[in-house]
Formats: sequence, C-alpha cells, structure tokens
Amino acid sequence: MLWAESPPASARANLRSYAAGLRRVLNTASGGDRLSSGHQGYRLRIRPDELDLRLFDDLTARGRAAMNEGDHQSAVERLRAALDLWRGAALDGLAHHTVLYIEASRLEESRLSVFEDHAAARLARGEHEDLVPELRAQTVAHPLRERLWYLLITSQHQCDRPGDALRSYDRARRALRDELGLDPGANLRQLHQALLARDLSPVAGPLLPQLNPVHEPDPPAPALMAPGASSRSGGSWPICQLPTDTADFVGREDLLSCATTLLARSKVTRPSTAVPVVILTGLPGVGKTAAATHLAHRLRGTFPDGQLYVQLGSARGPHRASSTVLGDLLLSIGVPGSAIPGSDSQRAALFRSKLAGRRVLVVLDDALDTSQLQYLLPGGSGCAVLVTSRARLTAVAGAHLLDVEPLDDTDGRTLLDRIAGARRFIAEPEATQRLLGRCAGLPLALRVAGARLAGNPYRPVRWLADRLADEQHRLGELRAGDLAMRACVATAYQAMAPDAARLFRALGLLPTGEFPSWVPAVITSGMTGAEEPDDCMDDILETLVHANLIRVHQVDPQGRPRYRIHDLLRAYAAERATEEESPQQQREIVGRALDGWLHRVRAVGEELLRTGTYAATTWLENERTGLVATVEYAARSGHGERASELATALDDICHQHNWWDDWERMAQVVLARASADGDRRRIAMAEGSLARAGVGRGRADEAVRWFVSAIEQLDELGERSQAAYLRVYCSFAIADRGMAAEAHADASAAVAVLSELGDRRGTVLALRSLGAVLVCLHHEAEAARVLKRALETAEQLGQPLALADVLQALAVTEIALGRYPAAARHLDRALLYYRGVRHRPGEAYALFTVGRLRLAREPERAAEALGPLTQAADVFSELGERRGEALTAYMQGRVYTALNDRARARRSFGAALAAFRELRMPDWAKRTRHELGNLGR
Repeated sequence: MLWAESPPASARANLRSYAAGLRRVLNTASGGDRLSSGHQGYRLRIRPDELDLRLFDDLTARGRAAMNEGDHQSAVERLRAALDLWRGAALDGLAHHTVLYIEASRLEESRLSVFEDHAAARLARGEHEDLVPELRAQTVAHPLRERLWYLLITSQHQCDRPGDALRSYDRARRALRDELGLDPGANLRQLHQALLARDLSPVAGPLLPQLNPVHEPDPPAPALMAPGASSRSGGSWPICQLPTDTADFVGREDLLSCATTLLARSKVTRPSTAVPVVILTGLPGVGKTAAATHLAHRLRGTFPDGQLYVQLGSARGPHRASSTVLGDLLLSIGVPGSAIPGSDSQRAALFRSKLAGRRVLVVLDDALDTSQLQYLLPGGSGCAVLVTSRARLTAVAGAHLLDVEPLDDTDGRTLLDRIAGARRFIAEPEATQRLLGRCAGLPLALRVAGARLAGNPYRPVRWLADRLADEQHRLGELRAGDLAMRACVATAYQAMAPDAARLFRALGLLPTGEFPSWVPAVITSGMTGAEEPDDCMDDILETLVHANLIRVHQVDPQGRPRYRIHDLLRAYAAERATEEESPQQQREIVGRALDGWLHRVRAVGEELLRTGTYAATTWLENERTGLVATVEYAARSGHGERASELATALDDICHQHNWWDDWERMAQVVLARASADGDRRRIAMAEGSLARAGVGRGRADEAVRWFVSAIEQLDELGERSQAAYLRVYCSFAIADRGMAAEAHADASAAVAVLSELGDRRGTVLALRSLGAVLVCLHHEAEAARVLKRALETAEQLGQPLALADVLQALAVTEIALGRYPAAARHLDRALLYYRGVRHRPGEAYALFTVGRLRLAREPERAAEALGPLTQAADVFSELGERRGEALTAYMQGRVYTALNDRARARRSFGAALAAFRELRMPDWAKRTRHELGNLGR
C-alpha cells in the first residue's frame, strides 16, 4: 500500500517507525491499547462509530430515506454530514495496487453519487443560486456524468438563465460525443426539449425530486450601524481580547501570508462548512506567540465580530483545564455566570451556539496537546482558530500545521537594530555577526541580547558577543529582566518523560547538533553496531520531535532520518547533563558515540579496500562535517586514543575524496592531543597523516619532514607495518621530485617488510611504488618485472581499485618501453575498473596516460590525444589535484608542439612550469624548460 511494487530497502524499518508513531498517538489519546503488535503484524481496535466509511454509509442511507419521504431539510443535513467526512480522494497518498485501485474507484463513485443526491435535495429546497458554481466545477471535473449536467441545467433554468442552461446542454452533448461517441440519454434530451418549450414541470422524474422550494420570511431591514460594527445582535460584540501587538515585530512574511490564506478563505474558495484551524508550532523561544498575536491583529478586519484570546499554558503551573477556559470565554461574550452549565460538553455546545453565524477569530496560545483543544473549537464556518503549541499537534482533524522557523541573519539584525539602535551594529560588523551566530536566530535570545545592549549603551557589541562565546555559560548570559532563555527551555524539559529527558541530556554531550538516527540508540544502550533505533527508541525520538526539541533535518537515500537539535537547546541539554549525570556517565555517553563512529568508519574502510567503490563512502559525505567536529571534540575532551583511531581510520577515505582541509584539521588536533599526552605512537600516526595530506596539497618539502619524523618514531617503537606503509606513501611523494634514490630505498624496504608480514594488499602497494620509482630512474625493464609481480598478486586479491592502479602504472612502463599495444590493453582494463568503482582521480590519471600513449604511438595524429587530456584536466581541476593538472598541462604542450601550434604550446608549458616549481618537482620542471627552449629555436 505504501510503495506499490517497489518498496525501498528500508521498508521494514520504515513501517516499524510509522507504526510506533501511530501507536503513540492512538494509545495516548484513547488511554488504551488501540494499536497493538502481534506475530503477524499490527491490530487496530475500532468502535463502530469510529470508522468513517461506516458513518458515511449510514448517513447516506438516512439522507436518501429522508429524500424519499420528502423531508428535504433532513436530507440536506445528513448528506452534507456524509460528504464532510471526506478529506480528499479515497486512499489518497497510497500507491495503488489493482485491488486498492478498484476499491478507491468504488468509493469515489459513491461520493459523487451522494454529492448528486445532496445537490438534488438542495435544489428541491430552492438553493439553485448557490448550486450553480459548485455544479459547474463538478461538470468540468466529471464531464461524462449526465446527472451532474441535469442538475446544473435545471439550476441555471431556476435562476432565470435559460441561455446558460442551453449552453451547458451543448457542452454536455459535445463531451459525450467526443469521449464516448454517444448522444445524451433520454432524460437529458427530455430536459433539453423542456428548456426549449420553457416548461420544466414534466421533467423532475428520476434524476431530480419534485421541487418544493422552502419560502422563508425576508430578514428585517438592518438598523443604522456605525462603520465596521457587526450586524449580529446580542452579547458584547464586537470583542477584541488580543494582547498588544509587538512593536518591533520583524520578518515572517511567508508564514503570515500562508496562515492568512488558510484562515481567511471565503465561502467561494472554501465551500466546506469546517472551521479552518491553523497551528503554529516551533521550538522554545522561536516567537510563536508573537507571530500569532501579530497575525491576529492583521486579521481583525476579516473577523469583524471579534478576536478571542486564551492562554492555555503557564510557565508557573499546570496547563488550564478546558472547563475553566470555556467558563472564562462564555463570561467574556456576555453569558451570565448563572447561565453557564457545569459539564465541559454543555459549555462547549453553548460556546458554539453563541459563535454561530458570527465572524470570530479564536486564538489559543500555548496548547499542550490535542485533548486541550477538543471543546474549544467553534462550530460555525464563519469562525477560524489560530493555535500556538510547542508540540506538533498532528492529530487535530483538518488542521494545518505551520512551522515557525528561526529568523535568518537579515531579520535577526533588523530586530537588534530596532531594540538597541542600528549605529552600534554598523560600527562593529564582525562582533555583530558573532552575536547573531550565538543567538542562532531565536527571537527570544535576540530580544534578550538587544535588551542587554540597550541597557548598557556604553558597552561595545563585542562585550556581549564575547560573553556568549562560552557555551557552558551562554544561557545564563541570555537573561534580561523577565526575559530568560533558560526558563523558556526549562518549561519544555520539565514536561518530558524520564526516558525522553535522559536522551535529551545525552544529546547535549554530542560534538555537534546534527546526528544520524543510529546515534541515540548507541549513546543510551552502548550497542556500537546498532544501525536503526528499535521501536522503543523510535517512540522516544518521536516524542522529542513532537515537542520540537529535535527536528528531522534530512532523510538519507535509504530513508533513514537525520536529526538536528538547535544550538541553544543543546546548550541547555549539556547543562542538565552536567547537573544530573555523573562525570563517569558523561564520559561513557561520549565514548559510546565515538565508538559508534569508529565502528562505522572502519566498516567503510574495509568495504573500500575490498571493493574499491566510492559507493561505500557516499553516505560519509553527509557526515563529513560532523566527523571532523567529532574528532576535534574527542581530542579536546580527553578521548585522545579514540580521536587518534578515528582520524587514522579516515586517512584513506580523505585521500580518496581529496578532503585535504578536513584531513589536515583532524591530524593537527590529534597531534596536539597526542603531544600533550606524551603518546609517541599517536604522535607518529598524526605526523604520517599530516605528511600524506601535505603531499595532496603539493607541499612536498613539508611532507617529507613529517614522513621522516613519523617513520623514525615508528621504527623505534617497533611498529614495522605502520612504518612500512609510510615508507610507501613517502616513496610515491618524492620519486618524481628529484629524490628518486631515496624513494627507491623506501619502496624496497617496504616491499621486504610487508612481504615478510604476509600483508598482500600492502605488498601490492609497495611493489607499485617501487615500479614507479624504477621508471623515474629509467630502469623500465626492471619496473615492468616488478609491476607484473604486483599485477599477479592484485589479481589474486580481487580488489578492483588496487588492480586498476597497478594496470595504470604498468601502462606507463610499457609506453616507456615502446610496447604500445600492451599499454593500450592495460589502460582499457584500468579505465574499466576505475569507472566501475567510480574512482575519479584514478580515471583522470588513466585518461592522462591514454593521451600520452596516443601522442607517443602516432605523433602525426597528435590531435586525437587532446580529447582524453582535456577530460583529465577537467577532473583534476575539479578535484584540486595540482600534480595531475601540472602533468596534463605539460602533455598538452607537447601535443600542441606536434601540431605546430606554438602559441598554445607556450601557454601550456608555461602553466606546467609554474606548477612544477610550486610543487617542488625539479625533474619535470627541467623537462618543461627544455621543451620551451626548443620552441624558441
């Protein structure tokens, strides 16, 4: 039903999540076990009067019975009630299997039939004027239903619009002929003849009940009234109970426009008799009440009979009971205290009757839950209801839930200007930006900050921005008079269940405010490998989402949510964790989160080694910023060992994705922590990471210093495997930078150690490095033998990326030996593997080598080398691979030289030479100068 024939891989987990949310709503609302799980699925217990289809059928039968008895008023009421049960198409939102499609079609046919009966009953009551636009819209939507046309034409005739009626008949006839090739049926043709004869008396027959218009007395002429006053009588109308509008209200135009449209719809655009309800929801301090009050003042002209305002919540005590609220409302609209009934249902009925026929806006501020609203909604369609709530009240029938978002920096700055004066902020733009960042768009926080600056006119903006920099004391600083950010959040926190409060506190200890769905389960249970929250944890997360304390920020391609907690809420959660959790418990929570990340990153690394595919690391793109922050936080908070392990596990991933900045940031913070702890092994590992990142950045000299230091320490510590890998990476880095002899020594030593340790992957890597060094030393034949040995081992390993890298290196060697067909075969295979695993750097180097091969094999057809070289240059530029860009520019220069295009050759060689100098590649710089010299002759 949800996904038709193509369910996602996470379908089962999604169903559990949806069922958990439904179970929470239904079971809480009913106080019982309405939705329960069994060994074969879920069971929903419903009463006969709760199934809308059963109610629809019952009301339809009673309405038609009234029609048959000539009681058109009862027929209209009952059929209207049946139609009001519909809120869109049948089974709307579900992917239809064949069975569902048949059932949906049957239900839609039933609805249309009832609509026609309802229209016929209204027509019998003389409501032809109101019916014409509704029937015209339905004939457009369903042009082949003859009874709709019959009713429309009859209504138009009753309105003394015979021309419109005849035109409608003509449209009906054309629709039937064009679509079905048929003429209208006997009843419609008979109606047409009656129209022409100006006599409809004989055609009431089977499609329409006999017309018995109800003649009601004309209303009395209205008395002379003051402009803008209501035409209704009784009570103290009009009434305005709204709080004073906020003088410095800013922004929210999209929200206000949307809410206005929903609340102020006319009967033409809103034929339904339902009362429009809009619920403004959002996190604490986001300005829900201010937005609702401002909107209500803007709508005073739309609701001339009054605006009722009720504050349902209280920061100092429990939420107000519906009975009390209704009593106050009835008193405010003129009902004497002695006339107010005792029960909630009687008070609600009296409230609805007093508002019937009036245009009144009811504002219900700070609603706790759906049950609190149950008795407070008017019954007349001329009224509207505007609700604010910290909770996401999704169970209010027909309500529109609108999120009140934090202000952007532009609106936040405007608010600060209005409170404290624009001149101060203009004078300190950097401090102002920091202040806006600390308040994170929450109007309450911005209002407190503005008030504090306004109260300290001689203090610079940077004074407050600096005081808010410390997360641990930020909420304490955000207090001015009665305005306090901490108290606002505390109200929501104190209403939480213990398990939800525990998770909320734990989230405050996380390094960032964004986290994937597995994190809550890991930090509360310690189940490192948990991939999805169980039903219990899902319910807790749903509780926090419902309370607007966390939000679903994204949904990944597998359908798993990613959550976000606002910075100021996270600061409060961290405060509560510090107060309510012991230091040991806090450390355990952070440790579990770090272990969860380490488990997943290592799994990705293993998958990357096994398959070489980028798909294994795709999900990390969304987690990249959080991972860097996690490593930095772990290092700062005393989890140095875990920080080092996580950073090391990310080394190859950062290298594959060219995440140079993030790689260096993590390595530097891990090195600082390791140095403070005096851990030489961790120091060496961090230096090795800095060396590899430096190579990627083109800082060869700096990288060599890091390599030398790291290798020396690892040798002294007896870490032979790690030292050997760093020798391989160092060899790759220095071989074509004028240090081929040193590179040969490193690569040879690494081959010996890794072969002895039985590390076949490392041996392939070391042999490939040794082969590349031998090519640089012009020992091509020996290089070919080494690389063929590497190829044999790579074939046995079955790792596509390792295989592609060896084939690419072997192709370069074969080109140097003049064995072009062999080089071409190796490149074809290498490109196939690179593209198969979506390894773009490798593909770019292979394309570079294809261009080099074409130029070497057929110089007279040098132009054919430009295609692959251009493709390679584009990828290198996109990835920031400076070495690849330099080599490609050099090869393009040689191609243009072969084509005798000296101008382009000079430009290419010039770009290559500048890059080789920057990258400290003297051998390549020398070759480039030689080519430029030849061009000059």
